[in-house]
Amino acid sequence: MSLAFKPKTAKCAVCKGEYMRLRPLMKVCGPSCAITHAKKLNDKKAAKEQAKERKVIREKLKAMETYPQLVKKAQAAFNAYIRARDAGKPCISCGRPLSSEPNSHDAGHYRSVGSAPHMRFVEGNCNSQCRHCNNYLGGNHVEYRKGLIQRIGLEAVEAIEADQTVRKYTREGLIEIARHYRAEARRIGGKK
Repeated sequence: MSLAFKPKTAKCAVCKGEYMRLRPLMKVCGPSCAITHAKKLNDKKAAKEQAKERKVIREKLKAMETYPQLVKKAQAAFNAYIRARDAGKPCISCGRPLSSEPNSHDAGHYRSVGSAPHMRFVEGNCNSQCRHCNNYLGGNHVEYRKGLIQRIGLEAVEAIEADQTVRKYTREGLIEIARHYRAEARRIGGKK
């Protein structure tokens, strides 16, 4: 019994022309196609190496993120969730309809982050609010309270006002908050 390779016709990996395959691993018809094929393989290898390098750099940068950067990312994810949750509802303060355009309204806190930082990520403390009320009227707190009482009731509003629970956010906790609220905003918004 002979185990010798028998030549067959095959399609060139580069020019797609037919050629006689003389060796088992032969993929191309001639030297010019072999050079082109080798360049493609080298380009793919270089692209894979660059992707690995970018991944390593991304991981290093993630590990070097400061606490304020993590708070900012978590806050952005939380605000996106609030906007998605309150889609279709009017402004909590003035009752004007909110646009569905991206970044057309804010996630306004009833108890501000400056005066009550422990309430930063409390969902009941945050609702969609038009930019005018949130930025130019300083939160429009009197009307915000009235709107909040209509939405969740007086007892819940008083519970928010009385909440002095100490909440300390660790680096890992902030990363988890950002991950959780990004996923929730995608789920509610129907995005992938």
